[in-house]
Amino acid sequence: MSLAPARSAASRPVPSPRSVAARPSTSVRTPAGHRLALVAPSTVHTPRAPFVMLLGALLTAGLAGLLFLHTALAEDSFRLHDLQNRSAGLTDREQALQQEVARAASPRRLAARAEALGMVRSVNPAFIRLADGKVLGRPRPGVAPVAPVAPAPSVAPTPRATDAPGAEVSAPSSGTAR
Repeated sequence: MSLAPARSAASRPVPSPRSVAARPSTSVRTPAGHRLALVAPSTVHTPRAPFVMLLGALLTAGLAGLLFLHTALAEDSFRLHDLQNRSAGLTDREQALQQEVARAASPRRLAARAEALGMVRSVNPAFIRLADGKVLGRPRPGVAPVAPVAPAPSVAPTPRATDAPGAEVSAPSSGTAR
């Protein structure tokens, strides 16, 4: 018996690639009967240029996309500002029109316009109850007040300059001096 501890297959040192390449390939049989052979590592290096170009293209496309997005947002911001100004102007116009309608609908103005159209006030108005359609009160037509007649001007002869004593009669001038 030996005093050295027993080593398992997992704790064995891994041979370096040079030592593997220097040794002839050995094969091992698995319990299923397959042969496993030790193969030397590949020394093929992949080129870095395509990867760097791919990253550069992705960064460039990303920056171009951000620039386009920023430009579109700025354009929409200007459009929003213009629409807000237009909306404020239309709101002001709407309020001015509402005030004009309120002035035109005032009772004093309505009465003046009705009188201008020849309408008269009714002293006994009637009302219709909408719930059942019943007429409340006795409606009578309005009577127009009699317009006062202006006195006719008297026709009196106006004194002429020739009728006055000592007045001279002059001939009409033709506008040219002789």
